[in-house]
Amino acid sequence: MKQKILFVISVLIIPFLILCCKSNVNEPDYLDDAILTSLIESEEAIFNFDENFNDGDASPFLIGKIQTDLYPIKVGRRITKIERTFDKQVIGDSAKVNVSTKYTGFLIIAGKFTQINSGDTTQLPDTIVIKPFVETVKRNVTFKRTNSRNDRNRGWKIQAISLPEGSTSPSNIQLTKVEALITGKDPLIIISPLETYFFIGDPNRDLPVRKKNDEITLKVYLTSNSPKEDFVTITYGRKIAGQTFKVKRKLNLVSSIQIGDKWEKIYQGNWNIFVAHPLGRFHSVINAVTNETIFTVEGNVSSSTWGIPYKVN
Repeated sequence: MKQKILFVISVLIIPFLILCCKSNVNEPDYLDDAILTSLIESEEAIFNFDENFNDGDASPFLIGKIQTDLYPIKVGRRITKIERTFDKQVIGDSAKVNVSTKYTGFLIIAGKFTQINSGDTTQLPDTIVIKPFVETVKRNVTFKRTNSRNDRNRGWKIQAISLPEGSTSPSNIQLTKVEALITGKDPLIIISPLETYFFIGDPNRDLPVRKKNDEITLKVYLTSNSPKEDFVTITYGRKIAGQTFKVKRKLNLVSSIQIGDKWEKIYQGNWNIFVAHPLGRFHSVINAVTNETIFTVEGNVSSSTWGIPYKVN
């Protein structure tokens, strides 16, 4: 009788244990965070955004509290930590993933407390101000699973990437529209970065193609809480094999209109593909920070960031 009871208990328990073990093991085609990280960080365009968001070449030192306005000569971000999180929806062989990347670092401003005449390149900084910041950048990425499921990514491939959109919290500045204008070509107009997609490898919907010597006029529209001129830049290119093929350009304020308690502004500048620009896939970073961020010592970092991936053939 005792043996029969043990046999019945075993029959009941063993299937339960098998089901429990199975539920804790990923299915062979499961899209987990390790695969997402591998795919995203191996996509050149996305990886180049990380590179260009991190200027990283200043030599900072800490100073005490100073009340005088600062005249910047050199500005750069040094990123000390990058953290990605994923919010994914998987249906069959397709997936849509919201990628949230948190950049922790310092904004480094090298400048002087004596006024610098516009265009004077002979001045050297005598003060460096370091401001800590955290900025979160979001991007949507879609994935497709192919028939080849024996690779390290279980057959998953990136299908399309949206444009990135990010800001500090809180932020007193917000990008609202970007136009990239090339003579003889259709303009690229961006209003909703997270709803603007480029399909990797699709000849009709792939990244915008740029050629060496292309002259691109970039117009950036934004809303700011301050009437003062903000600091708006585009960074593009890449550092390869110890050589720098990377450009950071400041855009000029061309229009400012007060609407209620805010100012709607337009900045404009050149995004030219220089002769020495490498071939391949890249990602520009378009960043706007408030006047108080750059031109005062005490102002916190208030930033808004978009970007445009591109190819150079």
